[in-house]
Amino acid sequence: MNFKPLKAALTLCVTALLSSAAVSQPAAWPQKAIRIIIPAAAGSAPDIMTRMVALELQKRLGQAVVPENKPGAGGALGSDIVAKAAPDGYTLVMGNIGSHAMNVGVYPKLPYNPVKDFEAIAMVAITPSVMTISSESPIKSVKEFIDYARQEGKNGELITFSSGGNGSSSHLAGEYMNLLTGMKMRHVPYKDVSQALGDVAAGRVSVMISNLPPAMPLIRGGKLRPLAVTTVARSKTVPDVPTMQQAGLAFEQTVWFALFAPAGTPAGVVERLHREISEIQKDASVTERIAATGATPLSNTPAQLKAFVAAEVDKWNRIAQDSGAKAD
Repeated sequence: MNFKPLKAALTLCVTALLSSAAVSQPAAWPQKAIRIIIPAAAGSAPDIMTRMVALELQKRLGQAVVPENKPGAGGALGSDIVAKAAPDGYTLVMGNIGSHAMNVGVYPKLPYNPVKDFEAIAMVAITPSVMTISSESPIKSVKEFIDYARQEGKNGELITFSSGGNGSSSHLAGEYMNLLTGMKMRHVPYKDVSQALGDVAAGRVSVMISNLPPAMPLIRGGKLRPLAVTTVARSKTVPDVPTMQQAGLAFEQTVWFALFAPAGTPAGVVERLHREISEIQKDASVTERIAATGATPLSNTPAQLKAFVAAEVDKWNRIAQDSGAKAD
């Protein structure tokens, strides 16, 4: 019996199977540079966090990890780029309380869904916001400020609060303060957080409730006086500053920074990134650098992060609706 035709057929079958396996087997990730979109300006809290993470990820992944600032529309511009990017693990976003929670309430036609259009990877860090006034002001407490604002309002004086832009976390924080106290502070939006803080320090604006990291240089320099932080517990960075609740106000705002990928990104890529972020958060040198900005590393699972984002969307959407705050 001639076995040559059979042998040839078997060889073709094996070759075909091997070729099919090679095609279906995904290439090891990562094979090229990864970019992390920062939906905020340079020098902002999301920018600071992203650059720390990118540097450490680059060391661990063996590929370039490139931070790319795409500010605009309260973080919606950069976030939408990632929501619509290929779900291959090479385009990520450092989402935050503004881009992935508050925007739902302040943008009637937000082009992405913060929960459905992203794969939650890992929480990176949290930080309080901090209520600051000029160090030249005689006011020393939240109560004194509220009393002053109410009295000046009766006298026809304009009390203002600055923010990093319409729809930003500092904008919603100010509106939240108005709702809780009955004050009628007028919102003064800026395109640059540093300028917004600088005008408070100079006394041109009454107050700002900003992320702690960008405010720290002016606090340390004695230009801004912190009246309260907005988290439930005091901040280790400014331990002498009371919380809003200790100051007598039921105000709570935790600013957060978390890594996301487009929906549909392979589970293996998400798991790898989550594992690497978790390991980075255990590095003492990284922890010290994050703490120096006023933030605290916080680890949770992708499922926990997704549930947390959904809860944040609900909370800030209610506040936006009650205050009438809009991005435009």
